[in-house]
Formats: sequence, C-alpha cells, structure tokens
Amino acid sequence: MAVNLKKAEQSPFQKESTKAPRSWPDLPTQLLTILARNSTLMQNISYGGNVTKSYRLPPRQCNPIGKSPFPRLSINDDSQTDRCHDDSQYLPDIFNITFHVGQLWWFGRWPPCRYSADYFVGYSQGILVARGGVEPSDRYYLWDPIDRPCGMLPLWDVSVPFKHVALSSSPKDHKSIQRPAFAFCDLTGGIQKPALSFRDLRAIGGKYAWFKQDSTLVEPHSSNHQLMQFTNAIGFEGKFYTLSLQGTLAVMEKIDSHFRITSLGTNRAVPSVHAMHFKEYLIESNGEILLVFLVSRKSIHRVENVEVYRLRFDRLSWVKMESIRDRTLFVGTNCCMSVNASKIGCRVDCIYFSNQTVGEWLVYDMERGSISPAWKNYDSSTKAPL
Repeated sequence: MAVNLKKAEQSPFQKESTKAPRSWPDLPTQLLTILARNSTLMQNISYGGNVTKSYRLPPRQCNPIGKSPFPRLSINDDSQTDRCHDDSQYLPDIFNITFHVGQLWWFGRWPPCRYSADYFVGYSQGILVARGGVEPSDRYYLWDPIDRPCGMLPLWDVSVPFKHVALSSSPKDHKSIQRPAFAFCDLTGGIQKPALSFRDLRAIGGKYAWFKQDSTLVEPHSSNHQLMQFTNAIGFEGKFYTLSLQGTLAVMEKIDSHFRITSLGTNRAVPSVHAMHFKEYLIESNGEILLVFLVSRKSIHRVENVEVYRLRFDRLSWVKMESIRDRTLFVGTNCCMSVNASKIGCRVDCIYFSNQTVGEWLVYDMERGSISPAWKNYDSSTKAPL
C-alpha cells in the first residue's frame, strides 16, 4: 500500500534543548496521567532500541553493484551527533510520572535510593537502567520506578562502548523457571569481535562481574563472511531475541550457565519498500514481539512509510501486519508503548511517532495508509491522541 503523506510538512530535526533535563518516558501528557493512576501499565513500555540503519553500497572494485544478494547495512549515528556534543549529557534525566497510590506521592529528579542513578539509558521488564554519571562511566544501576528499590550492577569496562540493554524476564516473575539475566549488547567493530555481556540477577555466590561472550557466528545475510554484530535486543519469557546489524534474528538461551544462540530467524528483518534509511524498534505487545520500521527514502529526518511486523515464534519469521486491530503504538525518542486503544480511549490501528523531533508527533493510520500531523506539545491548537 502506498503511503499518503498529508500536506503538512514534517518539521526538520530539532536538537534537544541544552538548558533543560530530558524527561522519561517521552509519551503524551494524557498517557502519563493514565500511567500515574494505573502503574501496572508500565509493563506495556519497551525501550524499543531506536536503531537507525542505512544501506551502504559496496565498492565497485570489490563487489559490483547488483552482484550482491544482500545489500550491506551500516549504523547511522547522524541523529545522535548533536546530542553527543551538546550540554544535555551533563544534565540528569527527570522521571516524568507522578504516581497516585492511595494518596498523592511524587518522584522528583533524584531516585529514592542512595545511588546517583540519574542518567536513564534503558528500560526493560518494568525496570529502568541508569548510568551513574556522564559518559564514560563504569557505574550502572537498576531502578524499579514502582516499588522504588535500586541496585548497583557490576562495574562496567569503560573501554567497551555501551549500546543496548535488556532483561530476559521480569525480576518479579517468581514463577519463571529461567532466572532473569541482564545483557549489554556491544557493537565493537574493527578487528575486535562483536560481543554481548551478561549478568544473572539471581546468581548466588561467585564473582560479581560481567560475563562477556564473543560472537563467533558468521552473518548469514552478508556476502563478505563478517561475524554477526548485534544492535538491538528484547527480553521475552526468559530468552533474548536479538537483531544483528544485517537484520538476522538470533534467539539466545541460557544453557549450562552460558548464553548460547540456539536458533536463527528464517527471513531478514528489513523494510519491504526501497529506502536509504530506516529506524527499527522492538516492542512487546499482547504477548507478541513486534518490529516497527520508520522508513526514510532519502532524508533520515523525514519518515515516508511505516511498517509493522510480528514474530511467528513457531517459524521464527517476521510477518508483515496490515492491521494491529484494537491497539495503538507510541514510538517516542526514548521508549515505546503498546496500549489497548478502546480501554485507553485513543485511535485504533495507529502508530504515533516523534522521529526524534522534540515536542512534535505524527500518526500513521494503518487502515488508510497515511501519515499526518498528530499534535505539538507547544501548540495548544493541535489535538492530542487521548
């Protein structure tokens, strides 16, 4: 289906303010109000990953265009360039929900624990992950925003770049046979092997340290026999479902105290339409794992198509969805959320996204196949989704 772009133009990418702390989660104000009154909905939030990939044409002398069955993908960091060089990295994040539990109580800018865990870097299975200072930092923490306990993770090796975080299952799920494990996914490139780092949160005894595991599998969607490099991951029912740079799904399970890749996906996770760039997000929704693509044909700052896929667990294949039915997805700058549209009171079968634009949201209507302006936080004349 061709996507109909409404006449209103998408705003160019705007750098986040260097004078204001960043808010988490980046969701509509009305939705934050609902979360404040029903904290169980926090489980509907996923980190998403927010990975931007671009097709990279191979050199003619090495691999003539048209001869490669797998066009190579590379990570595009353009959307993060301004963020890394402005003053916002020195400002602590603000937890942006005022919970109501019997009586009004408030989370301020500092988490209610003795650790200075105030730079949020991820969210998984209802647990926030925070960095203990500006980068590079060797201190990372887990913080439960509902029950408020906070714990320190093993010291991190600052020479290894931090990329992504996931919990394989919820620490609160005591019925789970698998112990919840915590992983940092590293994309190290160069001559170093791409690696994953794991820590069993319920392990008793032994050294309190990260277990690093190199990737030794050859990327099946590569023509130059490169090793698999993981760029995105989500935890689900005790396993890790990870995506490689080239779009290969790998399932990781704990076997004999080590995490191993037990199976690979059967199809490549890339958009069906031609595009130079796309952003990918992994979202847990109603017992399913969804993969959302924000597709840009030319400029990385303009979304021209949106695609949603669900994972078939029996075949480990991505199936394109023509409808998400009575669901609404929100794809923000630092998190994603799936909600039951009729229960929350928003438009069904829609994906709202901000595309890294501060205070401005667009909506993709799956039934109509159209992208249109949704609302602007700084413009009271626009209508919010709830």
